[in-house]
Amino acid sequence: MHVEAFKQHILPLKDKLFRFALHFLQNVQEAEDAVQDVMAGVWARRAEWPQWNSIPAYCMTATRNNCLDRLRRRRIRVLPMEKASQVGSPDRDPHETMTDKQMIQRIRQCMEELPPHQQQVIRLREMEGFSYNEIAEVLDMTLDQVKVNLFRGRNAIRKTITKEEAQWKKQ
Repeated sequence: MHVEAFKQHILPLKDKLFRFALHFLQNVQEAEDAVQDVMAGVWARRAEWPQWNSIPAYCMTATRNNCLDRLRRRRIRVLPMEKASQVGSPDRDPHETMTDKQMIQRIRQCMEELPPHQQQVIRLREMEGFSYNEIAEVLDMTLDQVKVNLFRGRNAIRKTITKEEAQWKKQ
């Protein structure tokens, strides 16, 4: 029974956990090791699964804690977000594709300028699809803190992009 539950509910999370770990560690090998450690730890605690409110939130929290421990051992700061690959439709106009890529690149640059909590909240909400409650659990914040960080981060990005678009249109 535990093996099937692990395959159905926990193993599918490995890609999200890897991306999250890679964001912190900036090293593919170390991110893979961190996720493997988390998966082994979750398996070792299989008797506790029914007590957990959200398995994905627990796994993300464990991954975050594992990465932070690794960073402390390395004694370095968390680096800016990695650049994710952009997937585009093959039937799009090349100019439109280039404009979209430039906009996405600029949004990522704006995100890198945000405080770490705002970056993490936006990443978990917009890129990973976590609920507010799951984000609060993963990042050890209150629900209000999650909402405030998301609001402030989105507003900062929106203001920067809107200001730049206005300047581009003037040119």
